Amino acid sequence: MKNRELKTIIKMFEESSLSSMKLEKEDVKIELNKPNGNTAVHVPHPEATEDVLHEPSSQTEQVSDQSEELIPIKAPLVGTFYEAPSPEKGPFVKEGQWVNKGDTVCIIEAMKVMNEISAPHDGRVVSIHTGDGDMVQYDQVIMELKP
Repeated sequence: MKNRELKTIIKMFEESSLSSMKLEKEDVKIELNKPNGNTAVHVPHPEATEDVLHEPSSQTEQVSDQSEELIPIKAPLVGTFYEAPSPEKGPFVKEGQWVNKGDTVCIIEAMKVMNEISAPHDGRVVSIHTGDGDMVQYDQVIMELKP
C-alpha cells in the first residue's frame, strides 16, 4: 500500500462518523480508532512513514471550527445521487441558494426507487460534496447548510 492510499484512507475515516475501522489489504493491516473524537492510527507496516501517521492537528482544528456552524445533510441510504428530478430539468439546489426545512434538495436512487431527500433545517447551501450520478454511502455528507 502506498503512502498516498494510506493518507486517503485516513482522511476518509476522519471525515466519517465511524468510531473504529480495521482494514487488511495484501500484507498491510490498518486499525483506526477515534476515542473521544481524536484519531488514533496503528499501522504495523515497515513502509509507512512517520509524517503519514502524524499529520498536523492544526488543520483538523481549523476544519472543525468552520464546520461547527454548518448543518450536514447526510445520505440516509446507499444509492445513486441525482441533483435534478430528471435529466431535462435543472438541479433542485445550487451552492449559495437558500432552502427551507422540508424542501427537496436531491434524489437518491436505491433499488430502482427514487428517494427525495429534504433539507433538515432552513439555511443556505454552502457546499455540495457529490456529483450528479455519483454513488453515495449511508451517512455520507452530501451537502452542508449554513443557518
